[in-house]
Amino acid sequence: MMRLLKDLKKCGNLLFEKGLVWGSSGNISARGELDTFIITGAGSNLGSLHDKDLVFCRIDQDVCEGTSSPSMEVTLHRRIYQSCEGAAAIIHSQPFYSTLVACSDMPVRVDILPETMAYLGKVARVPYHHAGSRELAEATAAEACASQVLLLDNHGVVCWASSLGEALLKTEALEFLCRMFVVSSGGGICLNYLGDAVMGDFARQLWSSGESA
Repeated sequence: MMRLLKDLKKCGNLLFEKGLVWGSSGNISARGELDTFIITGAGSNLGSLHDKDLVFCRIDQDVCEGTSSPSMEVTLHRRIYQSCEGAAAIIHSQPFYSTLVACSDMPVRVDILPETMAYLGKVARVPYHHAGSRELAEATAAEACASQVLLLDNHGVVCWASSLGEALLKTEALEFLCRMFVVSSGGGICLNYLGDAVMGDFARQLWSSGESA
Protein backbone atom coordinates (compact mmCIF):
# COMPACT_ATOMS: atom_id res chain seq x y z
CA MET A 1 0.00 0.00 0.00
CA MET A 2 2.91 2.34 0.72
CA ARG A 3 4.10 1.81 -2.86
CA LEU A 4 0.67 2.86 -4.16
CA LEU A 5 0.75 6.05 -2.10
CA LYS A 6 4.22 6.81 -3.45
CA ASP A 7 3.08 6.16 -7.03
CA LEU A 8 0.10 8.51 -6.64
CA LYS A 9 2.32 11.30 -5.32
CA LYS A 10 4.79 10.79 -8.18
CA CYS A 11 2.01 10.77 -10.78
CA GLY A 12 0.48 13.94 -9.36
CA ASN A 13 3.85 15.68 -9.45
CA LEU A 14 4.45 14.63 -13.07
CA LEU A 15 1.01 15.85 -14.14
CA PHE A 16 1.74 19.23 -12.58
CA GLU A 17 5.28 19.49 -13.97
CA LYS A 18 4.06 18.61 -17.48
CA GLY A 19 1.34 21.27 -17.30
CA LEU A 20 -1.49 18.75 -17.54
CA VAL A 21 -3.19 20.12 -14.41
CA TRP A 22 -3.17 23.56 -12.81
CA GLY A 23 -4.02 24.95 -9.39
CA SER A 24 -6.15 22.41 -7.58
CA SER A 25 -7.65 21.03 -10.81
CA GLY A 26 -7.63 17.34 -11.55
CA ASN A 27 -7.90 14.20 -9.47
CA ILE A 28 -6.25 10.80 -9.66
CA SER A 29 -6.86 7.40 -8.12
CA ALA A 30 -5.52 3.86 -8.07
CA ARG A 31 -7.16 0.55 -7.28
CA GLY A 32 -5.94 -1.09 -4.08
CA GLU A 33 -6.61 -4.45 -2.48
CA LEU A 34 -9.88 -5.97 -1.31
CA ASP A 35 -12.22 -3.86 -3.45
CA THR A 36 -10.70 -0.51 -2.47
CA PHE A 37 -9.17 2.49 -4.23
CA ILE A 38 -7.19 5.54 -3.14
CA ILE A 39 -8.14 8.97 -4.48
CA THR A 40 -6.78 12.47 -4.05
CA GLY A 41 -8.63 14.70 -1.63
CA ALA A 42 -10.88 17.63 -2.42
CA GLY A 43 -8.94 20.77 -3.25
CA SER A 44 -5.55 19.06 -3.12
CA ASN A 45 -2.68 20.28 -5.29
CA LEU A 46 -1.52 17.33 -7.38
CA GLY A 47 1.96 18.82 -7.65
CA SER A 48 2.60 18.52 -3.92
CA LEU A 49 0.57 15.62 -2.54
CA HIS A 50 1.04 14.43 1.04
CA ASP A 51 -0.34 11.37 2.82
CA LYS A 52 -3.15 13.48 4.27
CA ASP A 53 -4.27 14.35 0.73
CA LEU A 54 -4.97 10.69 -0.15
CA VAL A 55 -8.28 9.10 0.82
CA PHE A 56 -9.08 5.38 1.05
CA CYS A 57 -12.45 4.44 -0.49
CA ARG A 58 -14.50 1.35 -1.11
CA ILE A 59 -15.42 0.33 -4.65
CA ASP A 60 -18.48 -1.68 -3.66
CA GLN A 61 -20.05 0.97 -1.43
CA ASP A 62 -20.06 4.71 -0.75
CA VAL A 63 -17.50 4.62 2.07
CA CYS A 64 -14.30 6.69 2.40
CA GLU A 65 -11.71 7.04 5.17
CA GLY A 66 -9.05 9.70 5.63
CA THR A 67 -8.23 13.04 7.20
CA SER A 68 -9.42 14.82 4.03
CA SER A 69 -12.65 14.61 2.10
CA PRO A 70 -12.32 12.77 -1.23
CA SER A 71 -12.38 14.61 -4.53
CA MET A 72 -15.82 15.71 -5.62
CA GLU A 73 -15.41 13.25 -8.52
CA VAL A 74 -15.11 10.23 -6.22
CA THR A 75 -18.33 8.74 -7.60
CA LEU A 76 -17.00 9.04 -11.16
CA HIS A 77 -13.88 7.08 -10.17
CA ARG A 78 -15.91 4.50 -8.25
CA ARG A 79 -18.29 3.89 -11.15
CA ILE A 80 -15.41 3.37 -13.59
CA TYR A 81 -13.83 0.81 -11.25
CA GLN A 82 -17.20 -0.90 -10.91
CA SER A 83 -17.80 -0.95 -14.67
CA CYS A 84 -14.29 -1.68 -15.99
CA GLU A 85 -12.58 -4.70 -14.47
CA GLY A 86 -9.25 -3.79 -16.11
CA ALA A 87 -9.18 -0.28 -14.64
CA ALA A 88 -6.41 -0.03 -12.04
CA ALA A 89 -5.77 3.72 -12.29
CA ILE A 90 -7.74 6.81 -13.33
CA ILE A 91 -6.52 10.30 -14.19
CA HIS A 92 -9.00 13.15 -14.52
CA SER A 93 -7.16 16.23 -15.77
CA GLN A 94 -7.56 19.49 -17.65
CA PRO A 95 -4.66 19.83 -20.11
CA PHE A 96 -4.98 23.06 -22.09
CA TYR A 97 -5.34 21.78 -25.66
CA SER A 98 -7.41 18.71 -24.76
CA THR A 99 -9.75 20.84 -22.67
CA LEU A 100 -9.96 23.42 -25.47
CA VAL A 101 -11.05 20.66 -27.86
CA ALA A 102 -13.48 19.37 -25.22
CA CYS A 103 -15.05 22.84 -25.23
CA SER A 104 -15.61 22.66 -28.99
CA ASP A 105 -17.18 20.43 -31.62
CA MET A 106 -13.79 19.63 -33.14
CA PRO A 107 -13.67 15.93 -34.11
CA VAL A 108 -10.88 13.83 -32.59
CA ARG A 109 -9.36 11.17 -34.85
CA VAL A 110 -6.42 9.03 -33.77
CA ASP A 111 -5.46 7.75 -37.26
CA ILE A 112 -2.75 10.37 -37.72
CA LEU A 113 0.33 8.82 -36.07
CA PRO A 114 1.34 5.28 -35.04
CA GLU A 115 1.73 6.51 -31.45
CA THR A 116 -1.76 8.00 -31.22
CA MET A 117 -3.29 4.84 -32.69
CA ALA A 118 -1.32 2.66 -30.27
CA TYR A 119 -1.73 4.68 -27.09
CA LEU A 120 -5.23 6.08 -27.52
CA GLY A 121 -7.31 3.64 -29.54
CA LYS A 122 -10.78 5.17 -29.48
CA VAL A 123 -11.41 8.63 -28.02
CA ALA A 124 -14.98 8.96 -26.77
CA ARG A 125 -16.93 12.08 -25.83
CA VAL A 126 -19.13 12.42 -22.76
CA PRO A 127 -21.93 15.01 -22.92
CA TYR A 128 -21.79 17.83 -20.38
CA HIS A 129 -23.02 17.20 -16.86
CA HIS A 130 -22.15 19.22 -13.78
CA ALA A 131 -18.84 18.40 -12.11
CA GLY A 132 -19.26 15.99 -9.23
CA SER A 133 -22.76 14.96 -10.26
CA ARG A 134 -24.09 11.43 -10.34
CA GLU A 135 -25.15 12.05 -13.93
CA LEU A 136 -21.55 12.78 -14.95
CA ALA A 137 -20.32 9.68 -13.15
CA GLU A 138 -22.87 7.42 -14.85
CA ALA A 139 -22.33 8.92 -18.31
CA THR A 140 -18.56 8.62 -18.02
CA ALA A 141 -18.68 5.03 -16.76
CA ALA A 142 -20.97 4.07 -19.63
CA GLU A 143 -18.48 5.37 -22.21
CA ALA A 144 -15.49 3.99 -20.30
CA CYS A 145 -16.66 0.45 -21.03
CA ALA A 146 -15.71 0.99 -24.69
CA SER A 147 -12.92 3.57 -24.41
CA GLN A 148 -10.06 4.27 -22.02
CA VAL A 149 -9.71 7.86 -23.25
CA LEU A 150 -12.63 10.23 -22.69
CA LEU A 151 -13.20 13.88 -23.49
CA LEU A 152 -15.74 15.38 -21.10
CA ASP A 153 -17.57 18.15 -22.93
CA ASN A 154 -16.73 21.58 -21.45
CA HIS A 155 -14.88 19.90 -18.60
CA GLY A 156 -11.66 18.03 -19.33
CA VAL A 157 -10.20 14.55 -19.80
CA VAL A 158 -10.49 11.15 -18.14
CA CYS A 159 -8.04 8.35 -18.92
CA TRP A 160 -8.03 4.95 -17.26
CA ALA A 161 -5.54 2.12 -17.60
CA SER A 162 -3.89 -0.85 -15.90
CA SER A 163 -1.36 1.46 -14.19
CA LEU A 164 -0.85 5.12 -13.36
CA GLY A 165 2.06 5.25 -15.80
CA GLU A 166 -0.10 4.02 -18.66
CA ALA A 167 -2.92 6.41 -17.78
CA LEU A 168 -0.40 9.27 -17.75
CA LEU A 169 0.92 8.20 -21.16
CA LYS A 170 -2.61 8.25 -22.59
CA THR A 171 -3.20 11.71 -21.11
CA GLU A 172 0.02 13.01 -22.68
CA ALA A 173 -0.73 11.41 -26.05
CA LEU A 174 -4.20 12.95 -26.14
CA GLU A 175 -2.81 16.39 -25.28
CA PHE A 176 -0.21 16.09 -28.07
CA LEU A 177 -2.91 15.03 -30.55
CA CYS A 178 -5.25 17.86 -29.58
CA ARG A 179 -2.40 20.35 -29.85
CA MET A 180 -1.81 19.14 -33.41
CA PHE A 181 -5.50 19.68 -34.21
CA VAL A 182 -5.62 23.19 -32.77
CA VAL A 183 -2.34 24.35 -34.33
CA SER A 184 -3.11 22.85 -37.75
CA SER A 185 -6.58 24.37 -37.73
CA GLY A 186 -5.24 27.82 -36.84
CA GLY A 187 -2.50 27.54 -39.45
CA GLY A 188 -4.76 26.29 -42.21
CA ILE A 189 -2.87 22.99 -42.44
CA CYS A 190 -4.84 20.01 -43.73
CA LEU A 191 -3.89 16.82 -41.89
CA ASN A 192 -3.55 13.57 -43.84
CA TYR A 193 -5.51 10.92 -41.99
CA LEU A 194 -4.54 7.27 -42.47
CA GLY A 195 -8.08 5.84 -42.57
CA ASP A 196 -9.86 2.90 -40.98
CA ALA A 197 -8.16 0.24 -43.12
CA VAL A 198 -4.66 1.35 -42.12
CA MET A 199 -5.72 1.72 -38.50
CA GLY A 200 -7.19 -1.78 -38.46
CA ASP A 201 -4.08 -3.25 -40.07
CA PHE A 202 -1.88 -1.47 -37.54
CA ALA A 203 -3.97 -2.83 -34.66
CA ARG A 204 -3.57 -6.38 -36.01
CA GLN A 205 0.18 -5.81 -36.26
CA LEU A 206 0.32 -4.72 -32.64
CA TRP A 207 -1.64 -7.74 -31.46
CA SER A 208 0.51 -10.15 -33.46
CA SER A 209 3.64 -8.66 -31.91
CA GLY A 210 2.24 -9.02 -28.42
CA GLU A 211 1.47 -5.34 -27.93
CA SER A 212 -1.95 -3.80 -27.39
CA ALA A 213 -3.56 -0.84 -29.10
